[in-house]
Amino acid sequence: MADIIKSYNDVTRRNKDMNDGTYAEVITAISSNVTTKLQEPFESFDTVNTWTLSKAAGDIVQLDGNALGASYLVISKDPLAAGTETAITVNASFKMPLEASLGLHASQRTLAQEFSNEIVDYGTIPVTDDLAISSISQATTTLTVTTTLNHNLSVGTRFGVYGVPDSRVNYPALVVSAIVSPTQFQATAGPGGTLASLTVGPFVGGFVYMRSALGFAQNGTSMIFESATATNASFYIRSGSGESLPSGTVSGSHSTTVATTTSVAPIASPFTYVFQPTSEYKLVLQPDRAQWSSSAVDSLSQSSSAVNRTQVVPDASKEYRFRIRATNNKGLTVPNAQVVTAVKTGTTTATVTTDVAHGLTITDVVVLYGARDQTNFPNVVTATAVASIVSSTQFTIIWGGAVTATTFGGYVARVQGGNLMSALGALTMAAQSATLASGILTIVGSATWTGAVIGDYVNVVGLRDNTTGVTLACDGAYRVQNIATSTLTLQPIGNTVVPADFGSTNCGGAVIKRTDYRVSFVRLFDYVRERTEAVPRPFGDNSFAMPVTVQGGILSTVGQVVTTNYALNSAASTNGALIVTGTQAVSAFFANNIGATPAYVKLYNKATAPVVGTDVPEMVITVPATGEVNIVPGFGGFRFPLGLCIAITGAAADADTTAVAAGQVKVKIARSV
Repeated sequence: MADIIKSYNDVTRRNKDMNDGTYAEVITAISSNVTTKLQEPFESFDTVNTWTLSKAAGDIVQLDGNALGASYLVISKDPLAAGTETAITVNASFKMPLEASLGLHASQRTLAQEFSNEIVDYGTIPVTDDLAISSISQATTTLTVTTTLNHNLSVGTRFGVYGVPDSRVNYPALVVSAIVSPTQFQATAGPGGTLASLTVGPFVGGFVYMRSALGFAQNGTSMIFESATATNASFYIRSGSGESLPSGTVSGSHSTTVATTTSVAPIASPFTYVFQPTSEYKLVLQPDRAQWSSSAVDSLSQSSSAVNRTQVVPDASKEYRFRIRATNNKGLTVPNAQVVTAVKTGTTTATVTTDVAHGLTITDVVVLYGARDQTNFPNVVTATAVASIVSSTQFTIIWGGAVTATTFGGYVARVQGGNLMSALGALTMAAQSATLASGILTIVGSATWTGAVIGDYVNVVGLRDNTTGVTLACDGAYRVQNIATSTLTLQPIGNTVVPADFGSTNCGGAVIKRTDYRVSFVRLFDYVRERTEAVPRPFGDNSFAMPVTVQGGILSTVGQVVTTNYALNSAASTNGALIVTGTQAVSAFFANNIGATPAYVKLYNKATAPVVGTDVPEMVITVPATGEVNIVPGFGGFRFPLGLCIAITGAAADADTTAVAAGQVKVKIARSV
């Protein structure tokens, strides 16, 4: 216990002649075994002193939030580029034991866009180069890959595929399920679940790429949001450059259940950008364990443990840093080209002309969004085979009914491994007209805009004149300022440069919702782990020690000692209450106060409820304005022979009856017999 320092500020003891030998105390206390390493609320983003930013072209990293105290950093991934990564890294380093608390949320969750939140050391393992494929095929739900060189993979390795001539097997996120030979391996599942049944191949060409669980760090742990499910995360841990140990199913999906990453928009009002996290994610990293957990923000309920690792623990002698990596996998489905025109002459087969080389082959499947004429050229939202390749900028495809018609605008996207644009933010409304005024773009859609909300970031793609097919030069990234049924108002952001203002112009075009990763807070702490030996080692050794872990309710039983939690969320009153009768000891006390003035928690030695203002408290504990108190008494705790009672008032005097506000003060007491 010599390493644990307990500091008590402004301690005033007031001896009372109560004929029972007791005394009352007014205590303001802090615990100094916890040191804040970083408390980042993202009111600013200092990339010189606090953070290092490495940003991919097309990604957006900026502060946002302008109401209700909302402030958050947005890491927004470009929906038009595959194989990119943006990272933010805390400049400060720290050693075990440490604790991290993270307020994380997202505009959407997608497969093939991954967000890794990691505590890693400064050492690196060799970066694995992409592996050339000599043969790839799929038989029902098993993908078999043969590489030209030894792959050096193992069961559980995270990988993806890109560049195969048949895009159906360009899976963006899989896990190795079996090793067949030094140059051949198989996969049946990944974070998106089991592969859909398909029998194709073999094909020659393409590459296998590694999806790093820890950014190639030698030691560390990570929580990765890698699936389309808002309540899933995958966890990894590595020690001394060894293989990373995953959560979930080793040979398939590594995901496990966590609190949701869904953003909360408490107000929907034009030009008001407010997103708050639903959940808080925590990591406790100690020399003998790593534990990730999550809970609802501002909740009184317990955290839910997601993963606890003791068999593999990062090297306690290393220095660590916190990092977020936001990745578009190389197998991500993205638009290949914009549609200049699409023409049908009394048939269902459309000839599509693109603005650049489309890069498609006869074996590819595609989707199409944003054609101006949604009656005759409705969005193709399911993977549809290309009918023929006419030239590098023309192809044919079955699209809508048999009519003679021409349309303009939108985009075509090759579907990689079944990863549809509908799951990657593609909105189904098509532009019908556009206006640019004072640099603000207003688009009238083919229907009421859904799928995005005020404050989301989007990309406009293929906005083209409905008569000539000429671009309106407004493609780019925008923030949604307002949505009024079919009218969408957009503010350019990032590197988007708009042309001179123009009036309402009939056009076609599509909108893709970007994946915005929002970081509301990052808190990192150093702390000293408290540990008490039960008996000398090795005789009678109880796993070397008996640490007490708070899980709610009864904590532990040792002999006749039973420790129980009591919690109180203040009502708009003095909150007088009997906690329990009979001899009790307060073994730990915590309180926080969100009010603008101090509050005073009063503890009474009574077997009946206190008469606040008349009864004399045994202890009066000052909880500072917008502050907290954390008291861990010495051996045995504070004793209350008759019983334990509580009250909370607005002043310290024994006779005070000033009520506090509802929800102003929260108290938690660990008591034992």
